[in-house]
Amino acid sequence: MNELTVKYKNELNTIPMRKFNAKEMDLFFSICAKMKNKSTNTVRFEFEDLRGLSDYKMTATNHFVKDLDNVYTKMLGLNYREEDDTKIKRFVLFTDFEIDKEEKYVEISVNQKLEYILNQLSSEFTQFELQEFTSLSSSYSKTMYRLLKQFKSTGFYTVKMDEFRELLDIPNSYKMGNIDQQILNPIRKELSQYFEPFKIKKIKAKKGNRIDRLEFLFQEKQHEEELPRIPMYNWLKN
Repeated sequence: MNELTVKYKNELNTIPMRKFNAKEMDLFFSICAKMKNKSTNTVRFEFEDLRGLSDYKMTATNHFVKDLDNVYTKMLGLNYREEDDTKIKRFVLFTDFEIDKEEKYVEISVNQKLEYILNQLSSEFTQFELQEFTSLSSSYSKTMYRLLKQFKSTGFYTVKMDEFRELLDIPNSYKMGNIDQQILNPIRKELSQYFEPFKIKKIKAKKGNRIDRLEFLFQEKQHEEELPRIPMYNWLKN
């Protein structure tokens, strides 16, 4: 079992991972896990190591290279945005993304202006087990898993429907019935492995029958090794 943890500033959760499929998310957060606390140093990932970290099943190298290239193309769309009265600035998290198809490795470095997202985290961060994340099959479940991990200390997360649609990159054509069937039901099924109890409550708008927001009530399941050990009394001793 891969016990590597992913850890980053919460603000990364506010950037929608548009068009990332589940496999590409696994690769992206495997990279994040290995890049944390590496400052802006270039980090080399051997193909086999990255396959193992991301639980990548396909064996053909050309498919893997294609997926890596797709990941970086989509990573370029993960813009961090700053705006004040006079300027708008945009940054990408990773730079210098180089894939060597012959030697079978990829080298990546973090943008100096955004290195704080992965480095020296002391507060307001999201942390989760990479193995749990890669075990989820739905990209919607993966995004929801990350958001719940951010709010694990309270066990409560509420989100407006418009923001929920944006964060999960839900097609505009989806009505509430589609969201129930294609998104919320898989989320319930998959995340119940790691959260118990786990409930999703729909809150209607004050006027009309429209769903205004969703409320998630949850608690992390404890791993067996985390459960308190109760010493057994030896009744034969006396």
